[in-house]
Amino acid sequence: MIARLDHRMMLAGSVLAVALCVLVVALVFALRPVPTTGAREASPASHATGAEGKGVSRSVNFDPAIDRHTEVVARYHEDSLR
Repeated sequence: MIARLDHRMMLAGSVLAVALCVLVVALVFALRPVPTTGAREASPASHATGAEGKGVSRSVNFDPAIDRHTEVVARYHEDSLR
């Protein structure tokens, strides 16, 4: 009986060790940094615009909803929504 208990404990420990290794490998792959494709995408400062609006780039970072949200928040802080 003791031999069976030892065998089951060793089997459970082995399964637990394998599951822990799989979890660690999954976390390593999930948390690894993603390489960028180039400097243009990595640096939004390269899309800087002047006061006249020249050089506006319609990149992935452009979203008109963000500009609209900024206007609404500014009006809210000025209490002019009512």
